[in-house]
Amino acid sequence: MEQVAYRPFDYSAVRHGSRSRRVLVVVLRALARLEVAGLEHLPARGPFILAANHLHVLDPAIGLLLVPGRVVGVVKDKWARPPFGWLLGAMGELIYVGETRRGAFGAMLEALAAGAVLAILPEGTRSRTGALVPANRGVALLAARSGAPIVPAAAYGQERAGWFWRRLRRVPVRVRIGPPIVVPAAPVDRATLQARTDELMRAIAEMLPPEYRGVYR
Repeated sequence: MEQVAYRPFDYSAVRHGSRSRRVLVVVLRALARLEVAGLEHLPARGPFILAANHLHVLDPAIGLLLVPGRVVGVVKDKWARPPFGWLLGAMGELIYVGETRRGAFGAMLEALAAGAVLAILPEGTRSRTGALVPANRGVALLAARSGAPIVPAAAYGQERAGWFWRRLRRVPVRVRIGPPIVVPAAPVDRATLQARTDELMRAIAEMLPPEYRGVYR
């Protein structure tokens, strides 16, 4: 893994928006010591798709709270129930996905068309091993249909949050942003979408330490 200069995250640049969002940013600062690299790759405004690995319940907060501008998070519908739905909703706008959410894909396209940043976790579920698991092809289809670039992001350290919190310490978390990836509008057959998804996930894997890379090692 190449040497990267991580720097403490500058919260002064964050537009916090609602009061509940401001409160949650304060809570996040108290729970995690966030260091970042590659912020120069983050577009100044949407539309774009922010795609990251998924290790911990803190992951949505990192994306929904810290990216400037309008951020819409994509979340499994099982998290709509209280109190999780309230907490996630306080962080920003949400689109729930699941078998009963048949209009979700269209809602994502509408959000991107309106210039939003769509925050998505392509693996679809939290990794139980700490290493990357196979991702869903939907993120590549979304990029092809919308024309929005995908910005890969890799975060690690948050999976050890419990150990640090039990000792009343902030968990150190590192987040690295990679260059945007443009997915051509066509073709959108299964093999091509799989190849585009693998390209994205390899970009995320390359920004993680080797032990986190899993199936994309």
